[in-house]
Amino acid sequence: MKPWAQLTESGQIRRLRKLADRALLEFQIEPFRLRLVGGFTNVIYRVDTADRPYAMRVDLHQDHSDGDVDNEIAWLEAIRADTNLDVAKPVRTRDGRAYVYADGDGVPGRRRCVLFEWIPGLPLAERLSEAGYYALGRLAAGLHVHGAEFMPPQQPLTWDRVFYWPEEVDPVVIFRPDMQHHFEGGRRLVLDRAIAAVERAFDRLPEGEAQMIHGDLHPWNVHSYRNRLIAFDFEDVTWGHRVQDVATTLFYERTHPGYADLRRAFEEGYQTVADWPAQYEGEIEHFMAARSLMFVNYVANLKDDPSDYYDTVFPRLERFLEDWAQ
Repeated sequence: MKPWAQLTESGQIRRLRKLADRALLEFQIEPFRLRLVGGFTNVIYRVDTADRPYAMRVDLHQDHSDGDVDNEIAWLEAIRADTNLDVAKPVRTRDGRAYVYADGDGVPGRRRCVLFEWIPGLPLAERLSEAGYYALGRLAAGLHVHGAEFMPPQQPLTWDRVFYWPEEVDPVVIFRPDMQHHFEGGRRLVLDRAIAAVERAFDRLPEGEAQMIHGDLHPWNVHSYRNRLIAFDFEDVTWGHRVQDVATTLFYERTHPGYADLRRAFEEGYQTVADWPAQYEGEIEHFMAARSLMFVNYVANLKDDPSDYYDTVFPRLERFLEDWAQ
């Protein structure tokens, strides 16, 4: 059998299939078919049963701790119990566990597997509209209202600086000497100036107002189905501020031709539920830049050559500095 490290990512994903089959034995369902849906940091399989479909999430890169997933499942269950918001429904094991670990032939270590009821519909990103973003604003605000009162069972990931992921998951590598050739031609100055500008935005966040936020509520993590929006992928649940979460949501469509209208609709929807969280003009853009900077480092860890991404992100950081960081 070929060593795991020598497999392509698609080969690793295929090898996890039998591991997922083993994990499913721990749940009170009778699957008759398991189909790969996709994979990146995790692998998602659709699990068909005679009763209903499910989704099995299997760790691929193992970027999250058990504590992260404990917080994810606890918050999802609390949202479903306390509100009428549509969010993913976790499925516990026969003996009440939130997830299981399983092993597989040729797979190093044991992999955490989490089961959810299948989420119908299509990603909101495939049906962009002002009406959809209005509803997304209402959903985001509802999650924020609930998150302000929810106390996670474990210490959550805290977004209180630019590079906030644990060092063992996403080490800060962009300042190493062997990385400096990526930041020639003025990019180092852009990087340093953008970091300084964003750090000032962190300093201006109100003390005592951090809370649970989704951390990755973008249009690909929300499905639209029969006039409903269903939020999922709470794996990045974070202790942070509402404005940071809003910046993450709006980040992904900021280059869309209709962005201004989508953003306005989102804000209008949000304000039907809660006060708009931005304190000053440009605050959201600062936390969008913070996400871009985090991705500068993340992509450096993920790829041998991040040049293509840097060719895209650095002009955007330059525009941020021109527009908001004078």
